Amino acid sequence: MTVGAHHPTILLVDGNEQSQETFGTFFRGRGWDYEIVPNSRALAGALERGSYDIIIADVEMAGPDTTKTLRDILHKNPYQAIIAVSPSTNYDEALKIFRSGATDLLARPVDFSWLERVIQQVAFSRRNDNRERATYQFVTREEVELRFSSSDLAHLDAISLPIVNRLVAEGALSHNDALKLRLAVQEAVLNGLEHGNLELDSRWKEEFGSDGADKFSSIRRERLADPFYARRYVTVRLCLADNRFEVVVKDQGSGFLNDRGISEQGGVDSLSCSGRGLALMSSAVDEVRFGSNGSEVTMVKWLDAGKTKEAYGS
Repeated sequence: MTVGAHHPTILLVDGNEQSQETFGTFFRGRGWDYEIVPNSRALAGALERGSYDIIIADVEMAGPDTTKTLRDILHKNPYQAIIAVSPSTNYDEALKIFRSGATDLLARPVDFSWLERVIQQVAFSRRNDNRERATYQFVTREEVELRFSSSDLAHLDAISLPIVNRLVAEGALSHNDALKLRLAVQEAVLNGLEHGNLELDSRWKEEFGSDGADKFSSIRRERLADPFYARRYVTVRLCLADNRFEVVVKDQGSGFLNDRGISEQGGVDSLSCSGRGLALMSSAVDEVRFGSNGSEVTMVKWLDAGKTKEAYGS
């Protein structure tokens, strides 16, 4: 898939030549504009020369100064999305990276299909921000429910959240917080699709058939072709009331928690990509709650009350 009319500009910060070539082949294959620098010193020079839609940074490149490096990138231009690449995505490490300014986190070996999904979301946001802001300047209150079948979601690159653009325009949300919020919603929806509606087990990604295909991908395709699974829905409810923005994502699966609230797949932090999924959601919002045996997740973001009133003319 391609990102459409808007071709993202990407800066890769990676000191490994083989890794540089792998990423470069991936970018070229999609026609994206990119630049590669090998270390934090070269990164600083690149940021002085210009800005990028997306910066992909190997956290090992920065050594013990990872947190400072990520914050410096964000300080140079808060509109740049930062995707950190790390050998570890356990919850504590992932949360530290997200709180340092990363928009998303990828583990090595890199899942390039996931990277493409994230880049599509960033490019989608860039493409639609101005148009949606012009439309939503007349909104005084928002409450909306979206409903997607499993089949619908399998063909969607990104989910538009116009309310988020409105809050960014009036300063109730920073651009970085808004992008994290969009990705957190996408994360919750993808979990609802794959682990909820399609009842897929993350451990299947490590099991391979005689054809070389992993069990997770194979069963995903089979279940999307099965009407029983394909017609299940994921519902997304968004509500802004005063300075409280709530997003509820609910699937029609049986839930991943047992009767003691423990994940059937090894803990709540086993959500896609190990602890990365929960860390992304936790860093994007102020509250994350699971209900209905894990088939429903509620995310709450508290906003600047004054800015929210300005945004909605109160």
